[in-house]
Parts: sequence; structure tokens; C-alpha cells
Amino acid sequence: MKKSKPRTTDAQAHDPQAFLPERYPLHNFDEQHWQQFAEGASLLGLNFSPAERSRLEALYSHLLGVNAWLNLTRLSSPEEYLRLHVLDSLSAFALVKQYSRPGELILDLGSGAGYPGLPLAMQLKDRKFLLLDSRRKKVEFLSHTIKLLPDSQLQALCFRGREVAAHSPEFHCQCALVMARAVGTAADLLPDAEQLLRPGGHLLLFKGPRFLQEEKEHFESVCRRLNFNLELITPVNLEQLGQERCLVLIKKL
Repeated sequence: MKKSKPRTTDAQAHDPQAFLPERYPLHNFDEQHWQQFAEGASLLGLNFSPAERSRLEALYSHLLGVNAWLNLTRLSSPEEYLRLHVLDSLSAFALVKQYSRPGELILDLGSGAGYPGLPLAMQLKDRKFLLLDSRRKKVEFLSHTIKLLPDSQLQALCFRGREVAAHSPEFHCQCALVMARAVGTAADLLPDAEQLLRPGGHLLLFKGPRFLQEEKEHFESVCRRLNFNLELITPVNLEQLGQERCLVLIKKL
């Protein structure tokens, strides 16, 4: 039987307490799922301490609790969360570190439930991360979940990327890196990136195998028109993900 999507009840939608992480029970990862995740993370050069595992369990528990009434993600099992949210996000760790510097601003465009921004902010505490989404309820969720990572530099705001000059001019053309995962087509994201990135900054896209067949040609055409350069398409060779992925890097000229 198909599971129905979670729906926001009137009481929860208007209850500011409904977003509090402490409202929801803590779920611990079982060892099998954790070890599978840890093996994949180690291939990316990342090792998670017991404290970092606890933080991920807190993030997962908060997501699971709110997702019961607000549609944040279709991935709700611990195995799916670790593999398809956290590990998938961390697959870009090396590129994010290479194309940003300590103290610089990295923006997660259409952040939704907070991925890839949250796991990367855990690992890059010397960078500033802005989680951006145009849906107010999701930003309310993000504003509470970032408190679970007090050692990271995180902020959550609500507006569309292309409207940054009107809503938050302090971020207009200031980002070293803009990331987007599971957000529309590649070409549709360029007008947002144009308003968010500084000259010489980069847009990093998480894409599936259909990008090369269905999007790449049109995307390159739009890049040229908007003064971007497609610099890199690299496959993610990580068996633990269980799916084909590639990372696409574009430079604002």
C-alpha cells in the first residue's frame, strides 16, 4: 500500500513549538547502517567522531519528526538518510573545499531539508553557509535545525536567489560558491547564481545521469549567454551511494 504524503495540520502549521527539535524522540543509527556510511565517508577522506555521529542522529531525528507533518523529504529510513542525503552531500566535499576559502560564503540554493549544506557545514566549520529557500515553512524548519550544529557557521533565509538584491542586498554578488541539489533544471538555476555569485565564483550542481543526455547542450548555450563557463563535469565514483551521480562546476566570468 502506498504511503500518503505528510500533510501540515492547522494546529502544527500555526504552532511555533512544532519545529523545536526537543519535541521529537531521538533515533539512533544501527551499526550496520552507520558502518556502511562510515566506509563511504572514509573514501572521501572523512572520518566521523562519536560526537559527529550524535549530531547526525539529532539532525535525522528532527527531520523525521517534522517530516511527519510537513513534506520535507521522501527519504525517511536511517539507511536512506545516511546514504542519499548525507553521503551524497559529502561527495562534493573536495570540490567545495577547493573552490572556497576560510571565511568565505557558501550558499545552498533551494536548500529544502538542508542538504547538501548541513553535512558540508559540519565538515567545513571555517566557512560560512547560508541555507536559502523560498518556502517559509522549510526555512522555519532550517532555522531550528541549524541550532543542532552550534560549532558551524550557518544561517537560513527565505527568498528566491534572483531576488537577493531586493531582499538581502548584503549577499548580492557576494558568494564564493553556490550549490544546488535536486532543484530544477541546470539552466533554470543560472539567473539565481548570476545574482548570488561574485565574479570568479562557482556554481556547483549535483546531477544524475540524465544531465549529459537531456540538459548539457542547452545548459552550455545558456551559460554562454549569461557569461558563465562550464568548467568541469566529474562522475561520483562511490559504490556506497548505489546510484549514478555527477558534479557539475560552472564559473561566473
